[in-house]
Amino acid sequence: MDPGIYKSIHFVGVIILFVGIGSLISADPKKPASFRLPAMIHGIGLLLILVSGFGLQAKLKLGFPVWMISKLVILLALGGSIALIKRKVLPPVAIYLLVIFLGGIAAYLGFSNSIVLRP
Repeated sequence: MDPGIYKSIHFVGVIILFVGIGSLISADPKKPASFRLPAMIHGIGLLLILVSGFGLQAKLKLGFPVWMISKLVILLALGGSIALIKRKVLPPVAIYLLVIFLGGIAAYLGFSNSIVLRP
């Protein structure tokens, strides 16, 4: 498959992930059923990011450089953000800022090291 398709799926997964996180933060904690759909959206976004990222890595024969391992750790932290949201460990503003910060670092690592994005 073309690396551009993997990249597009990766970006769609990122959008879906952040929509899921925003929906989880705005869901009513008193109604567990209101967390079901946002949690599924969150998981689907994570799955798309993971599958397309590994597909792109295999297609380009990149191995496991440090920046890719760092992105996997950030993906793990974004996946764990659902626990922070459900348990109300941090206020919603802090979770928004944390998620935006982690997403910004992941974007920087991806864009600065991507072979596909270079002209």
